Parts: sequence; structure tokens; C-alpha cells
Amino acid sequence: MTAKRQKAKTLTGNAMTTSCSGSDIHLGGKKRTAGLSFRHTPLWKTLRPLVLVVLIMTFFPSCTTIEATGERHLSFIGRDQEVEMGKSSNRDIVATMGLYDDDELQAYVQRLGAQIAATTERPELPWTFQVIDDDAINAFAVPGGYVYLTRGILAHFENEAQLAGVLGHEIAHITAKHSVIRMSKSMVTQLGLGIATIAVPELREFASLLGQGMQLLFLKFSRDDETESDRLGIRYMANINKDPQQLLDVMKMLGQVSEASEGGRLPQWASTHPLPENRFDYIRSRIAQSPSRNYAPVERQTYLSFLDGMVYGDNPRNGIIRQSTFYHPDMEFQMDFADGWQIINQRGAVIGLSPQKDAVVQMTLAKGENPRQALRSFLGQRGITALRSSGHMLNGFTAANGQFRATTQQGKIQGLVMFIADGDRLYQLVGYTSRQKWGAYTEEIDIPFRSFERLQESRYRNVEPRHLQIVELSSAESLSDLHARYQVEIPLEELARLNQMESSAVLPEGSFAKIVRGSIP
Repeated sequence: MTAKRQKAKTLTGNAMTTSCSGSDIHLGGKKRTAGLSFRHTPLWKTLRPLVLVVLIMTFFPSCTTIEATGERHLSFIGRDQEVEMGKSSNRDIVATMGLYDDDELQAYVQRLGAQIAATTERPELPWTFQVIDDDAINAFAVPGGYVYLTRGILAHFENEAQLAGVLGHEIAHITAKHSVIRMSKSMVTQLGLGIATIAVPELREFASLLGQGMQLLFLKFSRDDETESDRLGIRYMANINKDPQQLLDVMKMLGQVSEASEGGRLPQWASTHPLPENRFDYIRSRIAQSPSRNYAPVERQTYLSFLDGMVYGDNPRNGIIRQSTFYHPDMEFQMDFADGWQIINQRGAVIGLSPQKDAVVQMTLAKGENPRQALRSFLGQRGITALRSSGHMLNGFTAANGQFRATTQQGKIQGLVMFIADGDRLYQLVGYTSRQKWGAYTEEIDIPFRSFERLQESRYRNVEPRHLQIVELSSAESLSDLHARYQVEIPLEELARLNQMESSAVLPEGSFAKIVRGSIP
């Protein structure tokens, strides 16, 4: 979208785009070369130092050739900055999402990823490949050489070549500098918005909102980025002699998982990646254009051996939700929420949301010597007004709570906070809503605060996650018979998707199959 140039007596934020072809500069949709002129206004003398800096960064940007693609793009971010961003992001991702606890699997993925990365246009990056402890079907990358795959997507691969294909796709996002390019574009937009805000004071109150929107728009991978990563990923697979035909089966699997979701929890890639069927057609056409060759074996048995025993689905040790009660087996506590409230279990928090999404209760781990000290620190924060506070015992735990009011960007709120000591752990429980609705939600918000207690039921306290098991068939057997013989509790259709086959399939003698063992109450 190109903004129309408007006449004005002050400098305004015209739409700005940049091109890295030759010395051309594009401003507001019109091409300009040497010589920049502006209207002289009383505001100009004040703004000149700032504008000169902005002009240098905006209209004479650092244009770089992306070796992986051969294209020239705007880039304000050097290699060292990119690597530092990756390291910082990695710390947050690992802390928030957690790594899957299997050293052999982690080492295997790292070896294969490093083998592919060494053949790319950026072998010097500190390439790091990690498996995230999440059952979602997802893979993603951040700048600087950091690539992540969830155990959920690994469970659905059938061989090493499929793993290599997805690793190659994510590596391509980094070698093509997709994030770096989008962040650089975002910088230009932020600078242009800054000029407009200074010159037109009426825009100041909206600057933050507009800036965030632009940032989200630019930093999200485009469909073109995804297609380019598929193209490069095929090249990288060929570099290590892996058959790119295996990517077609991955696309089929992703399509089946999307169809089965039926509006539920979609795979995380669904919102940004092209539809699997569209990617299937593109990948097939690219393979058809590639020279034929004899690829290495797909290494199915080797790959499946690393999946044997891997956790499948949600790990109940990290929390179980049953109706309006949340149970945490590892931390050995449970608490209730009001009927109809949505309970969301994340790695670092348990959240309860009212049906209208206008009240929330959240539990996290906290820092502090004891509940009273932690409560004083919380209520002593700037912008918080304490209404009352007290220390007490709660179902055998030492606790301290207080009621408070606060002013936030979203408005004035009123809430309840409590800190609970359990050995060397300190929990923080916070519930709040708008000040106007506090009276209506007081009793519902109070329910988790009153019900927090030690987990008693052995069926939840001793629960174990489901695991994948790799079985070898001594004779031909249908998948449905295998499903019945092992009393697999997941549906037959889900087991079929897990094995990338139809539910009516018959497996030959000597073949290997994934089954799921275990039961969750």
C-alpha cells in the first residue's frame, strides 16, 4: 500500500520504502537519485539534527546480498548482532518452553542439523538444534543459527530423511535472513512513524499502537519466505544426499493433522505457513526440475530407535485439568477454579479465565524469602495501592495475602494476591478484574485462593505420561488389529496419522510400527 504525498508546511511522515538496486532511492512511491530537498519551515531548524540521522539510516541503508538467494536486501543487522539476538532468544525459549529430557535424542538432532548447516552458505554460524518438550506439531528458527523442533513433530516423522527435510527448511529461514530482513524493514517503518509523530503531535497517543502493529506485520514470516525456505530446504537435503521426495509425505501428514483438528488446537505452523496441499504441489514441481540421482537410504529404523520411549501427547506430570480442578503431580498441589472458567496450563504459569475473559487468576513461581516478604515487595510496587494484607495458614501451608488496586494501560483494576510457601518453592497467586466488576467477581476469584491444597489422590499423584513404543511385527497384521492387540487408547485414526498410513493399512511381516502405551486418568 502506497501513501499519497500530501502538501504541508511541516515535515510529515510520508510512506517510505527502500530499494537495494543500484543507488536508487524510493520515497513515497517516486524514484529519486542524487539530491534530496525539503521545504524550509520553522520546524526544520529544530528537527534538522534528528532528521539528518534518520535520513542517513533510512535513505542510505546497508544493502547486502543474501548469498543463499542471490538477492539484495536492506539490512541494518550485522552477523554479530544477529548471533547475539539468537543467544538472547534461545535463553528465553528454553526457559519458557523447556527442552525435552533425552540427551541421546538431542545429540542426534544436533548432529544431523549441524551436518546440513555445514553445507549451506553460512557454515560459520554457531548452529544449535534443540528438541522442545511440547506435544504441538511445530518447528521454528530464530536468527543466529538456532533451530527448534517439538517432540510432537518428531513423533510424526517416519525416517531421518523427513527430519532432514524439516531441518533444512528451518535452516533456510536463517541462511536467507528472513527475520533479519523483516526486522530491518520494521526499523524503517518505526523511523518513518517517529518523524510523523514529531511533526504531527495529534499522532503521539497512537504511536505505540501503530509501531507494535507494524512490528508484528514485518516480523511474521510471509508466504513467500516459506516458499523460499522450501526451495532452499530441498537444496540442502540434496547437499547431504537425502531424498527430498520424503518432504511430500511430511506435507501429507501435516494436511491430515490440520483436517483432524476441526477448529481445535491447530499445529503452530498453520497460521504462517502456506497450506500443506499448496506446499506439496510446489515441492513436487521443484523436485521434478532437479536432476535425478540415487539418494541415500531414508534410515527409518535408525530414526525410529530414537523415538522408542519418547513421551507422547501432553505430559500429565506437568499438570492435569479435570473439569474445574487443576492437579500438578510433580509439585504435588491442586486447586479449584469457578465453574465455567477456562483453565490454561503453561510451563511457567497456570491461568484461569472467566467465561467473558474479563477476570483472570494466575499462579506462577515467585522469588522471595517468605510469603510476608514477597507480599510486601508486591504491594510496595509503584502504581499499586494496598487495601489490606495479612499472614495466615492455608490448608497446612504458610501464606500471606493482600487486596490491592492498580492503574494499568488497560485501565483501573482491583485484585487479590497471595504468596504460598511449600518447602523451597514460593508460589504467587494473583486474581484481578476491572475495578467496576470487582464486586461481581470477588467470590469466583477467591475460589483458587481458598482451595489450594496438597494433592491427595494417588491416581493423579502417581500418573505417568504416555510413551511411544516401536514394535516389530512377526507376521503381517492390519493396523486395526495392532491397535486392538496392544489396547492402544488413542483413536485408530490418530495412530494411523502417527504412522503416516491409512487406518485400513496392513503392515507386512518384519515391519516396524509406532504404538502408544500408557493410560491417563
